Amino acid sequence: MPSHKIPDYAYAENRKLKEMEIPADVACIGRHAFYNCRSLESLSLPHGGIEIEDGAFKNCPRLSRITLRQGELGCSCLKDILYDINQEVTASIHYGDGSVAMLLFPHYEYEYIANEPARIFSEVGYGTGYVYKQCFYNSQIDYPRYDGLFNQAIYSEEIHVLARILSYRLRFPHGLSPDAKKRYRQWYQEHRRELFSYYIREQDMESLRFFLENTETGVIREAQELALSLQAPAAVSYAMDLLNRRGQTGGSSGRFQL
Repeated sequence: MPSHKIPDYAYAENRKLKEMEIPADVACIGRHAFYNCRSLESLSLPHGGIEIEDGAFKNCPRLSRITLRQGELGCSCLKDILYDINQEVTASIHYGDGSVAMLLFPHYEYEYIANEPARIFSEVGYGTGYVYKQCFYNSQIDYPRYDGLFNQAIYSEEIHVLARILSYRLRFPHGLSPDAKKRYRQWYQEHRRELFSYYIREQDMESLRFFLENTETGVIREAQELALSLQAPAAVSYAMDLLNRRGQTGGSSGRFQL
């Protein structure tokens, strides 16, 4: 059984540390072990059952990618880490059956509101990131709750957040119910042009490929025209190749106006 503990303050104030892979024999990460590691961007954990002590990842403002290499043992440590930070985080959770869940937890702001008569302070969060980070039940990800928040997110988050939540959940559908998939797909159909524009501008070819590989020719041509207008040669080339594979070589010439 894992028994090793990363000591309190072990890496605190390390401003050069950018990536950290926690060994499989670690059972606990001590208090303030990574406190103020301001360059830390990526964290890989063997599983979600590791104990995270107080403030272990406090003041790590660039931590934005967390991987759980084994999801079956729960995700309680992910919940504990998210409690310490408020920036946007992408979490990848790998399961023994080969499936993967990729979840975006949006950025949120918070403040402490004073209740003068009671002489207490209450933490109040702003933005859907605050509620997304509460999508845990019995140490596991509550996938139905996570997916149900998308209807709330579309009123408060911008396209760069919504586009990635949508892509991640459809491309990595662990725990995705048929009803939730239908709702995501419907929103995609209604906002397809905005989504394609975002994926093309950000050169997110994985998302673009996912949505175009099994769609009708007219949608591929729509994406091709958008890519031309945005001067995105990789996306234009991909769309043209996809049309050629289907024997649909007509339409746009694919030339740029320089």
